[in-house]
Amino acid sequence: MPKFEREVEIDAPIEKVWEVLINPNQWPQWFPGIESVLNVTSTTTGGTFEWTDEGKTGKGTLVNVEPTKRLEIMTQMGDDKDSHVFKLRSSGGFFGLNADECKVEYTLDTLMGGGILSSFVAGGNPRDALRVKKAMVMFRKLVESL
Repeated sequence: MPKFEREVEIDAPIEKVWEVLINPNQWPQWFPGIESVLNVTSTTTGGTFEWTDEGKTGKGTLVNVEPTKRLEIMTQMGDDKDSHVFKLRSSGGFFGLNADECKVEYTLDTLMGGGILSSFVAGGNPRDALRVKKAMVMFRKLVESL
């Protein structure tokens, strides 16, 4: 199960970052592999949605939602399952006292089976590493533009 991680600091309060993170209407602007989002049941733990990418439809579940702290989403298209975990924490100012910025850590776990060899091969996959990096750059730009 190869994991790809990226942390980014966003010049916005944690509440604003959370609003954008939890808004499925904005996911196509930054979430890796999502062109559109349909049939969202809820943005709380247990909520589900459908998403499209390159003409195919996948399903997603909000596995864990802890407002302004953590969002865990499981996506699946066919046999391909991915876990997306976003952790937020306030930052900025002297020892974080000003709290006018937010650090977001994104971990993509490709949940790939096949043992050690397939994990080793996928672990060096530059495509997924770039997807994670690009997602965080796009997310930061989106939040800071609002």
